[in-house]
Amino acid sequence: MLIRTRLDEVLDELDNVALLRIYDLAKVYQLSGQQTRRDETTQSSPERLKHYKRAQEILAEVEGNLSDDIIAMREDRI
Repeated sequence: MLIRTRLDEVLDELDNVALLRIYDLAKVYQLSGQQTRRDETTQSSPERLKHYKRAQEILAEVEGNLSDDIIAMREDRI
């Protein structure tokens, strides 16, 4: 079975919150792929993850679920 067919089957079973998370992840992969194609000197994985890890450190002290807040703010654009 082709991966797109299997992915479609899985996506059909997910709710909107999960779909938004997967969409965001797909956009990150898409944009990072475009950036590395443009840039002949690719960064190493630890260097690319530096900003992600920094954001994780900053948000570690925040209580509550930021994902729900962000999704609620996006609902008007869906």
